[in-house]
Amino acid sequence: MALDSQAIAPPSPRRVFLGVLATTALALGGNFLGVTGKLLNEDLAASLRLDILYPVNGMKRCYNPEKGYEFTYPETYLGDATMATRAANQREARLALDPGPATRAAPPKIFGQTVQEPQSAFGPMGGTGEENVSVIVARSPPGGFRLDRFGDARNQAEWLLGNVLAPPNSGKTSELYDAFTRSSGSSGGTGTKYYTFEYTIKTDDWYRHNIAVFAELGGKLYTMVCQVPEADWKGREAAFRKTAESFRVFVPTG
Repeated sequence: MALDSQAIAPPSPRRVFLGVLATTALALGGNFLGVTGKLLNEDLAASLRLDILYPVNGMKRCYNPEKGYEFTYPETYLGDATMATRAANQREARLALDPGPATRAAPPKIFGQTVQEPQSAFGPMGGTGEENVSVIVARSPPGGFRLDRFGDARNQAEWLLGNVLAPPNSGKTSELYDAFTRSSGSSGGTGTKYYTFEYTIKTDDWYRHNIAVFAELGGKLYTMVCQVPEADWKGREAAFRKTAESFRVFVPTG
């Protein structure tokens, strides 16, 4: 039986080229099997903020131009539903027609500033909120605010732990592991100083490891906190250190 000449004809080079090109474009555009993230250079991805869409070296980027900050977080994290629900409930309470109780508990404060709900919060899928990365932006008081009013980074961290996060008779104990500052002129934050604290807080019910970063710019206090149960710290340590180092503040566009 004669063979079908069409069946054994060599493929068109043009068709092969177009097919490979189309497949490559689809893979890059959709990050198929992580191809795009693996091909992107970390510095290039950061400068162009491509890691907002494609994870690079296991990290994605949160970029909030309206509030004036950005940072990277583990690619497996999603928007933290627990914190989002809590923030929505608080907004609903503020807008409710029923005025509610005549007396309300005073909101907590850090460095003299009222703690707001996070503007950004990310955590693992199905998490309880105990493991997360979050950012809070609070307005500085009239006349300005300086983080160094409490002394160097270690003095500030000790004050924060001893007076706010784990004060005496609170049922909480804390341990400070590290406290340092860094300065950055990138992303519009020329001369901005960042204070990084690493510490644990323990109660009878939970034991958490935290890295917190504070910065002040344009009359606003920015606070980023990476939090995880102490038992899971080793598995998150490298990613959390990258997150803390990546945190940048800049003049908001919104």
